[in-house]
Amino acid sequence: MVTYYTRCLVKSTMQAAGICHWLVGRRKALLFVAVLVLFGLMFSAHFSYSKHVHKVICSVKQANKYYFGGEAFQEVLEADMADTNSALSVSENIPGSNTSSSQKAEISQSKPPSKKEYHTYVSHARRAHKLERKELKRRLPQALVIGVRKCGTRALLEMMRMHPDIAAANAEQHFFDENYHHGYEWYRKRMPFSTPEQITIEKTPSYFITEEGPSRVKKMNQSLRLIIIVRDPTIRTISDYSQIKQTMASHGKVAKPFEELVIGSDGEIDVTYKAIQISLYQKHLEAWLNYFPMEQIHIVDGDKLISDPFPEMKAVEKFLKLQDYIKSNNFVYNSTKGFYCIHSEIVTKCLSENKGRPHPDVNEAVLKKLRDFFTPFNKLFYERVGRHFKWNEDNR
Repeated sequence: MVTYYTRCLVKSTMQAAGICHWLVGRRKALLFVAVLVLFGLMFSAHFSYSKHVHKVICSVKQANKYYFGGEAFQEVLEADMADTNSALSVSENIPGSNTSSSQKAEISQSKPPSKKEYHTYVSHARRAHKLERKELKRRLPQALVIGVRKCGTRALLEMMRMHPDIAAANAEQHFFDENYHHGYEWYRKRMPFSTPEQITIEKTPSYFITEEGPSRVKKMNQSLRLIIIVRDPTIRTISDYSQIKQTMASHGKVAKPFEELVIGSDGEIDVTYKAIQISLYQKHLEAWLNYFPMEQIHIVDGDKLISDPFPEMKAVEKFLKLQDYIKSNNFVYNSTKGFYCIHSEIVTKCLSENKGRPHPDVNEAVLKKLRDFFTPFNKLFYERVGRHFKWNEDNR
């Protein structure tokens, strides 16, 4: 439409120029043409208004991703940012907006936002423009949460997201265990947009037990920082079983009783059971220490992250050498779930419903066998990391 009106404008301008040249001379005709062109540009700008608004919305989404990033916001659109044929949606928690998750404002080509709505986004778009000048792009991780499964890795990552200097990948990428053959560029393209000042982080708990994991990670970045979250191995083993049991039930299958899986035919702990293998933290940690010094590895107490997350998150903040940002009032206890929720001025976010599933009742004799089995491994782990976790071997 803009092109059509532009052609009409040029044609009319040329005709007017001829008349003016005949009437008042060449100089005044050129001045008259300049005035007509100026008005024409203003007229044409009116029709590009919707296109410009869509650019701003995309920029706002980039700003949101940087300042308040996480799963609450959509992935930044990296292709055809000015494509007016794309229907764009505004993130639910734009600062200064009262829009709830059930009331997302949708903007499409058929219904562009009003001028009033447009101006509410401008201030936030300016922040996005500043970020663009800071080389906003996807980068390979500078830190990894490598484990341990069923110890609170998802909770840890969500709590880390609240820090503005962290850009965390939404999904587990399984690059160093399942997708390594795709190469670094494949991995990089699956990272969030970040600035040079931010630390890009990815979480995949299975890295911790992957035999090739340590060497592959070091080959990518030998200065990379590693975060491991652990909890009482007896509780972790039962939690692992609970998830597998629920998954099997969703597919119409019935899992064997826990006792049959952890106790072998000889009446002792079956060390071949995968849930038991994962809980041998010291064994897997040694594999990583063959490639990385302990100074580049931080251990998070998963049990304390549930009961009192603030001190654990401040320790993570210090380990990653981030600015002092996380405060105690960023955590609000959810008595229904028994977990802390993440609170900010923008939103209060809790873990999904599938977190904190109830554990099955386990035979006391089997529990004692598990605790006795893990005790010597726990002591070795305490000595290696220089920290006693005081795992209560008498309570689940």
